[in-house]
Amino acid sequence: MSYNDYYGREWICGLYFLDRPNHQKYLPRTSLSVHSQIIGTTSRSVLTQKFVNPQDKPIPELRYTFPLYDGVSVVGFVCTINNDRVIRGTVKERAEARQRFKEAVARGQTAGLLDQLPDASDVFTTTIGNIPAGAEIKVELTYLGELKHDAESDGIRFTIPTRIAPRYGGHYREVLTANTATAQSVIEIVVDAEMPKGSNIKAIQSPSHPISVTIGNTSLSADADMSLQKASATLSLGTAELDKDFVLHLMASNSSNPVAVLETHPTIPNQRALMATLVPKFNLPPARPEIIFVCDRSGSMGNQISNLKAALRIFLKSLPLGVKFNICSFGSQHEFLFKNGSMSYDAASLEQAERYVSTFAANFGGTEMYQPIEAAFKKRYKDMNLEVFLLTDGEIWDQDRLFKLINTHVSESNGDIRLFTLGIGNGVSHALVEGVARAGNGFAQTIGENEKMNAKVLRMLKASLSPHVKDYSLEIKYGKDDQGSTLDDDDFELVEKVMDSLSIEVADGPQKPAAPVEKPSISLFDPSADADVDMVDASLDQSAGGKYSHVPPVSEPKILQAPFDIPPLYPFNRTSVYLLLSAQSPQKEIKSVVLRGTSAHGPLELEIPVTVLPEKGETIHQLAARKAVKELEEGRGWIYHAEDVKEPGKLLKDKFEGRFSDMVEREAVRLGVEFQVGGRWCSFVAVEDESGKTKEARDVPVGSEGDLSWGEPQGQARAPPGALSARFSTPGPSTSAFGQSSATISSGLFASAATPTSVFGQSSVTSGGLFGNSSSASAGPQSYSNSFGGSALCFSSPPPPQPMMPASMGGGARFGLQQDAYTPTATSMAATPALFGGQQQAQPRRRLAQSSAFAYSKHPPGKAAAAPKSVGFRPVDTRDTFDKLVSLQSFAGSWTWNDEVLGLLEVKDADARLVALMQSQGLGPGDLLATALVLAFFEKKLGNRKDEWELLADKARDWLSDQMARGSGGDVDELVEKLEGLF
Repeated sequence: MSYNDYYGREWICGLYFLDRPNHQKYLPRTSLSVHSQIIGTTSRSVLTQKFVNPQDKPIPELRYTFPLYDGVSVVGFVCTINNDRVIRGTVKERAEARQRFKEAVARGQTAGLLDQLPDASDVFTTTIGNIPAGAEIKVELTYLGELKHDAESDGIRFTIPTRIAPRYGGHYREVLTANTATAQSVIEIVVDAEMPKGSNIKAIQSPSHPISVTIGNTSLSADADMSLQKASATLSLGTAELDKDFVLHLMASNSSNPVAVLETHPTIPNQRALMATLVPKFNLPPARPEIIFVCDRSGSMGNQISNLKAALRIFLKSLPLGVKFNICSFGSQHEFLFKNGSMSYDAASLEQAERYVSTFAANFGGTEMYQPIEAAFKKRYKDMNLEVFLLTDGEIWDQDRLFKLINTHVSESNGDIRLFTLGIGNGVSHALVEGVARAGNGFAQTIGENEKMNAKVLRMLKASLSPHVKDYSLEIKYGKDDQGSTLDDDDFELVEKVMDSLSIEVADGPQKPAAPVEKPSISLFDPSADADVDMVDASLDQSAGGKYSHVPPVSEPKILQAPFDIPPLYPFNRTSVYLLLSAQSPQKEIKSVVLRGTSAHGPLELEIPVTVLPEKGETIHQLAARKAVKELEEGRGWIYHAEDVKEPGKLLKDKFEGRFSDMVEREAVRLGVEFQVGGRWCSFVAVEDESGKTKEARDVPVGSEGDLSWGEPQGQARAPPGALSARFSTPGPSTSAFGQSSATISSGLFASAATPTSVFGQSSVTSGGLFGNSSSASAGPQSYSNSFGGSALCFSSPPPPQPMMPASMGGGARFGLQQDAYTPTATSMAATPALFGGQQQAQPRRRLAQSSAFAYSKHPPGKAAAAPKSVGFRPVDTRDTFDKLVSLQSFAGSWTWNDEVLGLLEVKDADARLVALMQSQGLGPGDLLATALVLAFFEKKLGNRKDEWELLADKARDWLSDQMARGSGGDVDELVEKLEGLF
């Protein structure tokens, strides 16, 4: 595809059919809406689109292409025709689902098919067959997701993709060009949020769209009692064009604390799933690695080059002494700033890099990422850790090839390589930037056109300087055996290492009987034999139409961990780990999970008590299954590390080189069908029978009303159980990476001084809290009745939200405000104690713009809210001043005493207070005083942005200390504190 060919195209999502070869005709859309429910750190969204067939004849086949956020679990697919014919989807192996769809359409039945595009995991296509003339079609898609931690706002980040961005490279025919007149679609969005007890919502903001915010209740409970654990956000203008992703930031107290939740499956006997999630908080001495910035300068970056250059300047100014660095520009070709390899960071190399960045333009043609990343890996110094930063708009199709490259080099380096991604712009492919970061053991952040980036950039840099911890592992601690034990429970505790489950049983072919059985002879001339009819071997696996019949059977692990390799833990980046515990795992009460790691400074450890949900559910199972499938799709996961129990040390991928790819696919299909989640190798299919009812038996989307007793999926035989060892241990003392010893957390969200209390407001082992309260829990407004258990509050199919009045956008207000806006008091917004106790550095206060983000509805229950009053909001913007000060800092860390610096600080050298301070400290005009003034300005005016200037200030303080030690002495902190009075 040529450059001009590619960039002249428009890409949209919508419902279309082909009225002639390669010519799309889009149906008129009557409505498009998303209703999302944020529960803690997870979300459930229902995307609803309605279309009309305006023709007086049936349409044989419609296609609907749309984006979803990377990694979400699609768990429901429902198509309704004329409000009376409902088709519900069920998950099948991809080829089997397509075949069922084709057969149904050929019979004249209405049918639906939901596929993920193989080359882009964040793009889906729905195909609907046999649409009657004049029919109204409603398509509902339900998906679950885990939410990211936003490093800029220090809160939860929720994204709803609304467009399929142009992507470089080959693509599937499902995504075609469209008339620009049809691209002006609009969307209605309602987001309801509920947090557990002890976690108050501080603010909700959108850097992408104007929103109206109500704190105190949700759109589904407008007449309930007010609670700071509840909030709702809607688009201020009611709708928004599909020109960029919708992004929401939710800031809440205690949302980063560790949580572990156990769920029991409602229909699969003895099947359980566990989710452990946290935003780490610990300090280790920083390393001095090699750092390479790989920068996208392709044509698609035209509007993003200024953001790219700004991010690079922050990176370069904040690098510490002792690192080596390089910059790579790429597009259709690539080049390195330092041709012979990375250079030591010093004044000369910094000046050269700044000159190079100033020349950046979007003039490198197409987007070819593979070669520059490969070159960065090959150029690295083998005796140093390598940190790669990929800065891109992330718009390519051929993602798997790139993931495989990164997987290979990270594995061969034994974890010495890490890769971070910064997605820039409104059309970022989340599948790409997130997938690259996962493969590279880093993390991803995205920046829209109106978003600030300094804190994200600095926190990513801090993460890259953290030591490489390569052996994180998870252990399960069980409670006492209900049947009694021959062991003294006071002396021993049952602890099970999850990795022990990877010694599994493999058969070379069909299961053989224990004792030899004489088989009857087969005649070489049988007149009844038909050579044109294939003979079926009943002993082989016949699931998925026999597709995997000749793949050696592999038992599933008793405990499946996703991700298999726990990624490095970084402050300000949420990490979630899931366990699928099969019926063969110990059926004991799980007391806690223990996360361990090893660093050069001592062992790392955190024990998290487990909250057991009182009611059965499928949400955690489906999130876990999707994460496991996602790993398999990206060339990683448990099966890549599995060994045959009969040949210890022999990996399956080495023993079955020719069949291993089929093993991987079969395992992904097993997880998809068993837990009903879509993916690359699994599709939703729904077929209506002649009576107008859905033909598939297992066709009710998760959480919908009706009978949830689906039973076991058909045609998917469960392999024999594998071997799993457990060990008994008495854990010794160790240093906690999280600020306290390895003892179970008993403060903060998890316990009071006397009685253990969970994050969910109940006891630490049996409460439901966020995911489901016990039967005795109050039904008041702060009750989280079965949020993950299947009842209507959180994860049932929600009724249409009550109308909310849009906020006027007059006066330049970014966030709509309800009339009589309520601002939480200092008491209600008070900071919580240190996360895990122990000594922690003071955390910077976050700038929350509360006057604009809050709208506390005060209308009486059951009555419509009055039209909100527009409130102009324009916070003091010191961004330009900060950026200019950054550009003026010398390599050594100082600022020069000149009119430009003093003008930015709004300080006059004749100021009487400044003159008095200079005299008392024995200082005259000069760089020392200018540097101290800038530090005082940072502390006083930009204290809530400390993450952005912290590394710059460290350099400045070191320079000041050295200068003052050479002169008359004095204390840097004392001097800066006195100068703060000038601001």
